[in-house]
Amino acid sequence: MHDIWRLKHFLAIAEAGSFHAAARQLNISQPALTKSIRQLEESFGTELFLRLPRGVRLTESGEQLRLRAREIEAAWTAATVEIGAQAAGVGGHLRIGGGPVYCATYLPGVLADLRRQFPNLRISVMTGVGSELLPALKVGDIRAYAGGIPDTSTELGSQFVTERLYDQANALFASADHPLFAQGRTPTPEETLSYPWLCLFSGDQANLRIDRYFRSRGLPAPIVALESHSIQIALKMVASHRFIACMPVPLISAASAMALREVELPEFRWSIPTGITYHRSSATFGPMIAIMRALRRMTAG
Repeated sequence: MHDIWRLKHFLAIAEAGSFHAAARQLNISQPALTKSIRQLEESFGTELFLRLPRGVRLTESGEQLRLRAREIEAAWTAATVEIGAQAAGVGGHLRIGGGPVYCATYLPGVLADLRRQFPNLRISVMTGVGSELLPALKVGDIRAYAGGIPDTSTELGSQFVTERLYDQANALFASADHPLFAQGRTPTPEETLSYPWLCLFSGDQANLRIDRYFRSRGLPAPIVALESHSIQIALKMVASHRFIACMPVPLISAASAMALREVELPEFRWSIPTGITYHRSSATFGPMIAIMRALRRMTAG
């Protein structure tokens, strides 16, 4: 147990970047935290942190321990939750990540299910695109990521599993009262170029597809006037300020109150595979089983 707590202390310092900030976060005295880390370093026979004028930095040994410590912490959490979370009131901490669409449409329901099944489990959710969160999954900062399926260039390793859930359709949207629809007919690709375009999230893949679509029709690519990582800002700009945006169809379905309408350009729709990627050791972990079961149910069809 002492070693488990020392690892938790080690991870807190590694994340906070200083003993002072970690002690405040852990609600223990800084001398007690310093003693805990000194004992951990004595156990390994090496320094884990470089003490700097402002904060600390992990040594090479510290970086190696950080990777292992995340796995140990996750295994300990799994044990505490599985064995005693409901029966004995013991809790645990599960960190997961989600793409913006999953976080906006599916994860709220998933988290509500988890709360009912594991009332003492503390859950942290990080939101971001795969290029941001898959590295966090690889090093153990999160235990699972729900979003776009990693491509072959993302080398996670054999200890990770990806379950494909559904193909996420993407289409072009504008407000229902946008001038594009004023004539009561389907707008042409050329007409959309007269209005500002918005790019949601890190839209490299969408931008490439849009560029290819317009150039194949002898037209210049739209100029992106605004990039937004905020779903709320993006939806508001499209609904109220004449912007056009390529957005995931499930996101628009979840925001039906915004009164957005698809700009049905011929052959414009495209899809990406999405699912959940997790550490292989989590396959029998109760909360992870519950997450996957809920996501399968919500994305079916």
